[in-house]
Amino acid sequence: MSIKSALEEVVEEFLRLGVPRFKRREVSPSPIRGKAVAIIGLRRVGKTYLLYQVMSELMRRGKRPEELLYINLEDNRLESLTSKDLSYLVEIYARRNPGSKEMFLFLDEVQVVEGWERFVRRLLERRNAHVFVTGSSSKLLSYEIASTLRGRSLTQRLFPLSFREFLLFKGFSLPKVVTEDDRGLIRGYLEEYIRYGGFPELVEYEEFLKLRTLQEYLDLVIYRDLVERFGIEKLGAMRALIRVVVRNFARKSSVRRLYTMLQSIGVKISVNKVYEYFSYLEDVGFVFPIRRLETSEVETMRTIPKLYLIDNGFPTLYGVRDEGFRIENLVALELLRRRYYWSPLMEIYYWQSRGNEVDFVVKEGGRVRELIQVTLTLDPDVKRRELSALVAASEALGCSNLKVITLDEEGVEEQDGKKVKVLSLWGWLLKRSG
Repeated sequence: MSIKSALEEVVEEFLRLGVPRFKRREVSPSPIRGKAVAIIGLRRVGKTYLLYQVMSELMRRGKRPEELLYINLEDNRLESLTSKDLSYLVEIYARRNPGSKEMFLFLDEVQVVEGWERFVRRLLERRNAHVFVTGSSSKLLSYEIASTLRGRSLTQRLFPLSFREFLLFKGFSLPKVVTEDDRGLIRGYLEEYIRYGGFPELVEYEEFLKLRTLQEYLDLVIYRDLVERFGIEKLGAMRALIRVVVRNFARKSSVRRLYTMLQSIGVKISVNKVYEYFSYLEDVGFVFPIRRLETSEVETMRTIPKLYLIDNGFPTLYGVRDEGFRIENLVALELLRRRYYWSPLMEIYYWQSRGNEVDFVVKEGGRVRELIQVTLTLDPDVKRRELSALVAASEALGCSNLKVITLDEEGVEEQDGKKVKVLSLWGWLLKRSG
């Protein structure tokens, strides 16, 4: 079969089958004339289904299926496809939409076609084209997209499910008035979410299958996202680094400290190689360092970061059970999700001074918007320590919006004349802001 015939077949097949059923995500990128919307994220976070959601929304607004050209470039029938062959899609579109003055193109897993950027850039420059592309973040890094498309792109990072999405995927619709029964269900689902994370495919799986699938995801990250992309030479060292990072998540860890830990378990690797391998984990979106807030950007970048993981399921694979670190990781992920989905001006840090530490400082537009502590429970000793740190940070940073997020407690506390909201984790996660 010629490549042109294969493209025709793939297009026709999708039109006949229609957009598959999907469950709606909170983020829904819109077409932008003259720009390519690139949806990136770790493997299996749901990028393809987000494309289906965008297509469904366009059809709801009146677009015919024939006007939405979708191609999965990992289809085995397209193995020999080149960037030059992509031009044939314009012919297919014109034949199916005679007289159309605009074009809607969806290229799934676009990174498999070398030189795809030149084709997309030409479409954007010469036609009234709306283009969506997806790819694993190892092959479709946001700074590379911006460079190759010369400013004609907008990147949408996709995370695993938020807890709000997790409940919807479970078939639970949050009522306006939450009863005791509802709270019982929500807390049960929260326990599962804390332990196994938010990858969409895992939602309905039993425990054994959740763990097997998470291990496969980790292997995909290592072998496809890291080895194929970056040509990892010391595979054993990379595996060991991932293990060390996961087992020390939600803690302050410098690359030199990670290097020391690797040396202590007999891994032979240079400190420069650890810097390199850690940067790859950050590039693909497996780990998110959050740094201490200082008076200048330079000083902030020199601080030792706290390391948060893309999903709570990975620590489970390594036997990490500390629930306190797990809920802190969920709070970090939710803040990052809000930043990348809705609040691009949001900045997230931690704060430390004279023995006091606050887990999250949220800035927006250059101003500190809120201070957040995360703790499993508020027993008397913990309460004294956490509230004192919040008050110290409040005075130093000029912010009176103080919060403590616990697993299940709610209320208002007062410390040194300042009010502190105490929020349950599930209550805080169910809100999109605040």
